[in-house]
Amino acid sequence: MNYTIAEISEMAHVAKSTVSKALNGQKGVSEAKRQEILKLVGDMNYRPNLAARALAKRKTETIGLIIPADVDYTLSGVYWSVIIAAVADEASKRNYNLLLIMLNKENPLKTLEDTILKQSVDGLVIPAELLSPQSYSMLASSDMPFVLQGRTSFCEHCCVDVRSEEGAVKLTKRLMEKGFSRIGCIAGPESFLYTQERISGFKKALAAASLPSDMVMTTLYSEKETKENVRRFLEEHKDLDALFLAAGGEFAFYVFEVLKDMGVNMDNFGIAVFDEYRPFKFLPFPVISGRQPIRQMGAQDARNLFQLMEKENPPSLSLFDIEILES
Repeated sequence: MNYTIAEISEMAHVAKSTVSKALNGQKGVSEAKRQEILKLVGDMNYRPNLAARALAKRKTETIGLIIPADVDYTLSGVYWSVIIAAVADEASKRNYNLLLIMLNKENPLKTLEDTILKQSVDGLVIPAELLSPQSYSMLASSDMPFVLQGRTSFCEHCCVDVRSEEGAVKLTKRLMEKGFSRIGCIAGPESFLYTQERISGFKKALAAASLPSDMVMTTLYSEKETKENVRRFLEEHKDLDALFLAAGGEFAFYVFEVLKDMGVNMDNFGIAVFDEYRPFKFLPFPVISGRQPIRQMGAQDARNLFQLMEKENPPSLSLFDIEILES
């Protein structure tokens, strides 16, 4: 049986406020009475009403993380899975829970609006690519603390990101060092800032070597659209000898499937991927990859958010470098 604080106070013959003080270690109750109440609480197996406690404290002791729109792609790869794990770990250290919030694809603004109005969390981690000027304005005018995983072109608000352009330069240069000179770029949605920066780094590296840098395509991350666009791109550029993939995970394997179907000899074809993915190690051809410090970035997201919730001033921008690996 679950007892209420009122019932405990009746049993102890004290006011409800005295029981509350005893449970929360507050002043205004003698040590003898505190121990008497705590023993009674233990004997009665009392459990506090967490919803009532949250309402009284105006805190939920929960932070939220909004999942990008393409859930199947997002959670099939390493990137967001590790971000989620790192944020959850930091939350747990502070006795907070993590709530994963699914985005309303038809009306993304409603997701934010509902979360803010319901006050179901004390703060939010938001993928930067989901943020629009309108949603940013809504968040900025609310009391909801929030941080961005990634960056946007219109705001820098506690953003955590990797140095995308510099990383793309390094990966493209590594392909050139291996003797490849007809290099194409396949990237994700053109509207994402990190996509734009990685394409920029790709072009910058090739231009510095006086090599053609115009063989670029962008696509949504869905399997069907990616494969269709990649096939079309490869048919238009039959003389390519390497590819720089500006995203990894399952996206990279969609590309590999098309290359295989089109009979490309992967032993003589260069691949560089802006991401590390453990299955790359088991492929029958070499892959150059850029390892992002994903766990560190997720932990930084959470630390920034808790600083905001505690009315402190976290850095407006935290940038990390990639590490070049070869399988």
